[in-house]
Amino acid sequence: MPETLPNAIYSDPLKTEKINGVLYNMSAGTFDHAEIVTNLIIALGKYFTGKPCKPFTSELEIHLDAENTYRPDVSVICDFSRKQGNGYHGAPALVVEVLSKSTAYRDRGDKFTNYEKYGVKEYLLISPEYETVEQYAFINGVFKLLAIHFKRGTVFDSYAFKGLKFELDSVFEYQE
Repeated sequence: MPETLPNAIYSDPLKTEKINGVLYNMSAGTFDHAEIVTNLIIALGKYFTGKPCKPFTSELEIHLDAENTYRPDVSVICDFSRKQGNGYHGAPALVVEVLSKSTAYRDRGDKFTNYEKYGVKEYLLISPEYETVEQYAFINGVFKLLAIHFKRGTVFDSYAFKGLKFELDSVFEYQE
């Protein structure tokens, strides 16, 4: 019988988000959710190579203020003077949330409001279920819905980054 390791080795720290002072446990996403995040990180990594900004996954905590600490699925950071040992303190330039049934109301609600309040330049909400991307841009102090991208073959430009294009076929590319 193989020797087993103590449980402490197997336990992952519980990931949480604090939204308006309330802690929420985060559960693991679906395989499709993970593939979408991976597809985005690959595309963003290629675009930002050699540029002053960098994409991050939900491993990076975003501290908007004392009451709001998020772990967006994907964020792009450009001002590295705000990084600290416990995460990033400030608003990313771009935030992407991949929606799930259990979190969509927070992504569209309080998190949307707080990302807007702190001036995130671009906010994308991605629905794996409907294969859509809602694109919001921070214009004159508020988020404006630029478009809901839904048709396969669609390519759209980032609002925040000139020359960055998102291809729906690539975003929703799943391995069989």
